[in-house]
Amino acid sequence: MKRNSAVTLFALIIMILLFVASTGLADEPEIVEVEGEEAEVTLIEGNAQLFRKKDQLRKPLIKGDILHHGDRVTTGDRTRIELAMPDGSFLRFDEKTTFEFISVNYDQEAKQRDIEVYLALGKTWAKVAGLVGGQGRFQVSTENAIGGVRGTVYRMNVNPDKSVIVKVYWGEIHVSSPTKRVDRPTRVSKPRKVEGPHPVAGPRPVTMQEWTYIVRAMHQIVILPDGTVSKPFRFDPIVDANNWVRWNQMRDRLQQ
Repeated sequence: MKRNSAVTLFALIIMILLFVASTGLADEPEIVEVEGEEAEVTLIEGNAQLFRKKDQLRKPLIKGDILHHGDRVTTGDRTRIELAMPDGSFLRFDEKTTFEFISVNYDQEAKQRDIEVYLALGKTWAKVAGLVGGQGRFQVSTENAIGGVRGTVYRMNVNPDKSVIVKVYWGEIHVSSPTKRVDRPTRVSKPRKVEGPHPVAGPRPVTMQEWTYIVRAMHQIVILPDGTVSKPFRFDPIVDANNWVRWNQMRDRLQQ
């Protein structure tokens, strides 16, 4: 009888210890690491929707979500989100913004990245990490422009009429026309006589299919809906300091 009681008591003690251990493990915070082909949602204020093409999944975006190539996000009214990129950069998006990940690749050992986000509509702020000896690309593309950088801070707006505004706060950014895709064979024109040298007009908006400008710190560039672009020009940081800019600058200081 005493032996049975001792066995029962021992089994009860083991059960209690297992329960305590399992409870302690459940209380530990989950550690999420951003891998070489992922971006993590580190902050969200408001509501946003995630559409994952791969799984045909649509769900509310939450803090801690991991985004991959092909994921598309739309932010709602009074919403802001922040993403930590695998190379140490940060991207933030304002309300009423839609963007999609074209590529999210980073090789930490080789310090090589291939990151591209397509901004369909709205506002983004990019704090791009500088990679010493690194290679590859980090760019935000739109229908009418592509902004590629190595390490800098800039913001880009895509307006409902498809016009684009790019403002650089630190470093510099290469802004160029997007690659034109040929959807159908082009018609070959008949040979014609080539004219000789002639005077060239002075500075004016560029309307060529291919163009590239280097936009340096405290300068901006504007691309109109038809693809017309003017040369970069300075902007007033005091006039520019709206709520969206101040919020991003505060977040940048926290992450230094």
